[in-house]
Amino acid sequence: MEDALVWLIIAAFYAPLHFGGPIGVVVLIESERLVRRRMIRNMLLDCSLSMLIAFTLAIWLVNDNLGMAMAIVFFSMLAPYLLLYFHHRRMKAEYRAN
Repeated sequence: MEDALVWLIIAAFYAPLHFGGPIGVVVLIESERLVRRRMIRNMLLDCSLSMLIAFTLAIWLVNDNLGMAMAIVFFSMLAPYLLLYFHHRRMKAEYRAN
């Protein structure tokens, strides 16, 4: 029970950092309302999935290799920014085509 509580506390402090950055970037760089809404929706999904995968791997690895588990959690924060770049390019191309 203690381990679950610790992981919930870690996730609660980690989530604003993980979600806030990419969504803040979308709000700052997108001027078109419809594109911004789609990008925010995509970022919420991407951040949720990357956080779920990162915490699953970290919980699985924490007993064997704590450093690797924390590195996975830390570097998973970069995944939404990479996906943001690809979503931004794709949506701008679609918006210009229409």
